[in-house]
Amino acid sequence: MFLTITEQAQQKIEQTCSQHPGQLVLYYESRIGCTCGNNGIFLLKIIQQMDSELDSILSTSLGDLPIQGWSLPFLDEQMKLDYNETKNALILRSDSGLINDNVLILNEANHALS
Repeated sequence: MFLTITEQAQQKIEQTCSQHPGQLVLYYESRIGCTCGNNGIFLLKIIQQMDSELDSILSTSLGDLPIQGWSLPFLDEQMKLDYNETKNALILRSDSGLINDNVLILNEANHALS
């Protein structure tokens, strides 16, 4: 399993991370009341302390990102995270289609950082 992060997405992520120190993780939020078929969304989080729920690693073009192992079945073998400047949104997709058209970057208190 591999996540390609485009240059534009890397710049957006690095800009946000430079203003908010901590560990970047890929997080599957399932407690949001989403009406999605899999009942949750993927987002990025910048955390200060490692969460025991983040028990797996996802290889990316930015390096390894901690992730919840139980969320891996919701992802495909090859994915891409891109940035749409017009929408100011990170977009996660795979060969199977769109996974999330607005990947937020949150802090540990679940406040949007970008």
